[in-house]
Amino acid sequence: MTEKVPLPGDIVVADRGLYKHYGIYAGNTRVIHFGAENGCELDADKAKIIETSLTEFLNGSPLLVEDSDEPGAFPPDQVIFRARTMVGKQEGEYDLVFNNCEHFAYWCKYGTKKSNQVDGVLKAVAGVAAVALGVVLGGKLLGGGKKGGGLI
Repeated sequence: MTEKVPLPGDIVVADRGLYKHYGIYAGNTRVIHFGAENGCELDADKAKIIETSLTEFLNGSPLLVEDSDEPGAFPPDQVIFRARTMVGKQEGEYDLVFNNCEHFAYWCKYGTKKSNQVDGVLKAVAGVAAVALGVVLGGKLLGGGKKGGGLI
């Protein structure tokens, strides 16, 4: 991601610190994104696809533009068309893991739902689980603190 002037059809990102909020830049300082009109994009019950000003979308956060070179991106006018056809929809269908703002933005641009943020968290959780399992299994193989109970 880079700090640059977005072009229509770009995936734009508001860096909130702990997470990033994604949308589609529609041109004329307008952004289409999956969020709640009350300003809290994580309010699952009120979240829907909305079009707001870039200022509202950013809500004081720095603007980043996704500079992905992924193949298969739709042309900018189609990206914006796909986003606009969803405005007002999906209220109450927001899901942090399976249907969030990043999934929406990637669907508009590439036709597939994807969230690098969710994937990163899941990989981190899997890594911690693997380490924990290794510690448990390692303890059992080494005797787990019982005399004569282990392989070594």
